[in-house]
Amino acid sequence: MFTSKEQLIKRTGKSSIGRYDFLKLLTTEFKTTKSKEAKEQVLANLANFAYDPINYGYIRQLQIIDLFLHALSENNLKLVRFAVGGICNVCADPINKLYILRNQGICLLTPLLSSQDEDIILSVITSLIFLINPDYKSEVTTELIGKISDLSNHENNRIKNLVAIFLNDCTEIKDKVENPKYIKKEVVKKLYIIIQLWSKMKFSKPFFKLLKRYVQQRYCTGPSDVLNTMEVGNEISVFKTVTKDDILNFAKLTGDYNPIHLVTSNNLVHGALLNGLVSGVLGTKMPGPGTIVVGQTFTFPAPCYAGDIIEIKVQIVSIRKIMKCEYMCIANGKNIVLKGNAKLIKKL
Repeated sequence: MFTSKEQLIKRTGKSSIGRYDFLKLLTTEFKTTKSKEAKEQVLANLANFAYDPINYGYIRQLQIIDLFLHALSENNLKLVRFAVGGICNVCADPINKLYILRNQGICLLTPLLSSQDEDIILSVITSLIFLINPDYKSEVTTELIGKISDLSNHENNRIKNLVAIFLNDCTEIKDKVENPKYIKKEVVKKLYIIIQLWSKMKFSKPFFKLLKRYVQQRYCTGPSDVLNTMEVGNEISVFKTVTKDDILNFAKLTGDYNPIHLVTSNNLVHGALLNGLVSGVLGTKMPGPGTIVVGQTFTFPAPCYAGDIIEIKVQIVSIRKIMKCEYMCIANGKNIVLKGNAKLIKKL
């Protein structure tokens, strides 16, 4: 697995065909070929490429996730197996996850729980474990719970164990039980079970990276004494989708009813609104409570529009009497729409 574009170039050479171009060729072939075998081979390759996070940006640009989602409804069992494997590989990434959720991913996955193919069932349940979260608890329908529960007595122990994990997660979501300070013994047991399950499965390579993200996203949001353990280089990413309602509410609050924000076909997000999102991360996540911003500089390299998925990244660059951090807002995984730095002081 390549962990950076620099490593990719070092391995393949600058003159070699790029990863993006190769994925584009595969995507085009899948859409145009009439051969059943060719489609199966291409989708298998795309699913394998989906395990490496370095490819996520390319996968989104080429709309490969759409190919996976569409193939879930195919009559060809192999295509379905490869498609759900691809979904399973990409769904731990927050942007990919939100895209899948917004495009009826759970509705498309749910019928596959009745499949006779055990690999498909395993990939579906694992995908659902990563996709289901409190913001989308409405997706946990009676039909979904019923189909999952029906598998609790499956003869395959791997399926039974994953079912137990999923149902436990649903209970946590329903009761809103989360402990950000430590991972409970039950969670450790859960993660151990998952590792054992996936050590024998086809799509096992990416799973340890997915597992790390799963732990970080669900259980490691940071202790309350984060200021005392802060180190240079610490960073955090928070994701937020800016809606038209957000823009309208911000306009009502500030009185900024500039038509470019409200009446154009593409509603431009206020720059101050973006900076407000950064402020929320600085004040509640990193550095967190007990700090006050005393200075900021920032620019807006690219526009941001309603509906964009914003990644707010903050990194600590200096810890002295005055703490310094750098931050940026990235729209849809590619465009930097806000970039700046801030100086903060501790005031407990």
